[in-house]
Amino acid sequence: MNPQPKQKVKHGFLLTLSLIVVLTFLLTACGPAATTEPPAPTQVVTEEPPATQAPVVTEAPVVTEEAKPLPPITILINESPWLPGFEALVNKYVAETGNQVNLNRTPFNGMLEKSRNAVQASESEFDILTLNEQWYMQFYAGGLVTPIKDIDPTFELDPQVIEYEWATRWDSELGYSSQKGELYGLPINGNIMLFFYRKDLFDEKGLAAPQTWADVEAAAQALKSDEMAGYVVRANPPNWEFQAFLASYGGNVIKLDEQTGEWEVALNSPEALQALNTWLKLGRDYGPANYADNGQAEMIALMASGKVPQMVLVGASAPDFDNPEKSIVIGNVAAVPVPGSEVGKNATMSGIWVMGVPHNLPTERKEAALAFLKWALTKDAQMFYAQSGAIPVRQDVYEEMANDPKLGWWMKAMADSTPYIHAQPRLAQTPQIIEVLDRRLKQALISEITPEQALSEGAKEIFKILSDAGYKVKPLSE
Repeated sequence: MNPQPKQKVKHGFLLTLSLIVVLTFLLTACGPAATTEPPAPTQVVTEEPPATQAPVVTEAPVVTEEAKPLPPITILINESPWLPGFEALVNKYVAETGNQVNLNRTPFNGMLEKSRNAVQASESEFDILTLNEQWYMQFYAGGLVTPIKDIDPTFELDPQVIEYEWATRWDSELGYSSQKGELYGLPINGNIMLFFYRKDLFDEKGLAAPQTWADVEAAAQALKSDEMAGYVVRANPPNWEFQAFLASYGGNVIKLDEQTGEWEVALNSPEALQALNTWLKLGRDYGPANYADNGQAEMIALMASGKVPQMVLVGASAPDFDNPEKSIVIGNVAAVPVPGSEVGKNATMSGIWVMGVPHNLPTERKEAALAFLKWALTKDAQMFYAQSGAIPVRQDVYEEMANDPKLGWWMKAMADSTPYIHAQPRLAQTPQIIEVLDRRLKQALISEITPEQALSEGAKEIFKILSDAGYKVKPLSE
């Protein structure tokens, strides 16, 4: 990943007026280059011809200079299941371009601190920051990453690149990501939720792939046994999965009135209560005995070991179910878009990563960073990325990969889910909002408080967070 700089080979050519030598030189110039560095400029040497002869006119051969390698770049990247795929992508870029790329691999919990430190330094140690959906907005709003068109005014994002409800943009007037916002980041990991289920067991019971939460409950009733739970909720942390239920009922944690610029805390709405009651029933009534303790890793293990027949989980977990070192259900798991409250009201939450270029870099480093990102978002690069086990960000790649004999079973579900993508709250205060959600949802799940109390008290806390931060917030509804 860090190839040694290639040695320059300096070519000196001495040209005479001899036609034979000129022809020989031309043949040599057309042959393959011996180095990736551009040759030194060719100098044509001529001598005065004898007075009795007409001057011989010679032209210097045209030398096409190869592009010089760009400055090396360093990318801050999180350790994750898709990291090996990203490493493969970087290796391909280095091999194709000769440009050097260094990776600073960091656990998730250290990513935000390292990113903040980098943009507060006199010059960032990183050329590209990998920013999570729950906190990229801090960097956009504060101008801590460079608008893409400030680096390249001609840049246009390919319409096949999915923007995940405008996670790439920031509207400074609204203080939020919107379609009208300026382009600040480019997506690099397209994590969204899918609904995974045991197709073999569903077929045995004559059950179709669930389209609604009622379908999910019916399947849970039919499949639950002493050996198998009927469903499992993600309890550690619960906010992400619950937000999909909430969106499928038409609810929101917060919402912005773009006409007035006012925010509304909607967590205490009737739609939110319906969503929470559905989520709690599936988790409590059909879950395993430890239904309040399962996180993503535990859920993957339950499905892979044949102990649960259906769940909502991040699409990136799909390869685990085909991994012979982890799974006993290889070939028996299928995926579809996350169900909805009704047919057609599906909702999947995005949990993506974007890449941004720090503001405190010299121009040449910014340009080198953007050159990598442009290349990484091309269709060919994204196809390779997907085949290497990562989560691409192009719709045409998902649609083409839907026919892949190995990955198509879940890539098609990813392609079909794009119209149903919903954003998480995207404010600088999002981490505080998420903390409230996680705490109140967990209290409701273990019956420490009622569903109504969880939503009412959570709404009051979120209202205070926004008010204290200076947002215009509509009064809470009763």
